[in-house]
Amino acid sequence: MKTISAQDFKEIPTREYTAFFNALSGAKPGFLIASGSKSDENVAIFNSITHLGANPPLLGFIQRPVNVERHTYQNILKHKYYSFNLVTQDFYKEAHQTSARYNSEVSEFTKVGLSSIYKKDIPCPFVAESPLHILLELYDDVEIKSNNTRLVIGKVLSVSKREISDVSNLEIDFEELKGVNISGLSDYYAMTKIASLPYAKSK
Repeated sequence: MKTISAQDFKEIPTREYTAFFNALSGAKPGFLIASGSKSDENVAIFNSITHLGANPPLLGFIQRPVNVERHTYQNILKHKYYSFNLVTQDFYKEAHQTSARYNSEVSEFTKVGLSSIYKKDIPCPFVAESPLHILLELYDDVEIKSNNTRLVIGKVLSVSKREISDVSNLEIDFEELKGVNISGLSDYYAMTKIASLPYAKSK
C-alpha cells in the first residue's frame, strides 16, 4: 500500500490536488439542482446530496463558498423552492456541461440542451429528461466555518419517479433508472445493484 502524506500534498500541482481531494470520498449519485422561476431559471450539477433525516424528510447539499456568484444558492434563497433531478446515462454529458460558468441571465437549460418543465402550482423548474424529481423547500442554511462552505438543507415536499414495471412506489431502483454516480469533478460511473439485505439486528 502506497501512502501519500501531508508533506507530499505540498508537491502536488494545484489542479491535480483539487481533483484528488474532490474524488477522495468516492462516487456519489449525480443530481441536477433546478432553481429559480421562468424568468431566472438555473440548473447545475451536484454530487454532494445527502440524507439528513426522515422526520421531517430532509436532504442537504454542500454549497461551495459564496464569496463569488452562486446562481443556484442565490435562487434558493430568493425563491425558497427548488428541485433535485437524478442524472442518468442518457444525458450525463449535457448535465456535466451545466458546471461551466454562465452569466446569471443565461438559462443553462437552453445552453446545454436540456428541457425545463413546470408543474401545476409549483414555482420552480424540473428537468424533463430526468426520471426522478424531488421537490424541496428551503429548511435551513448552515455555515461550515472550517472552510466557508454551506450545508443547504431542504424539506422534501414531493417525489415523482418514472414508472418501472414490478417496482414499488416506495422503492427507487437507481440501476433501473440508469442513474449515474460521480467521483470528483469529471468521472462518471454506472450504478449496479448487487443485493438487497435485510435489516441488520444483533444476534
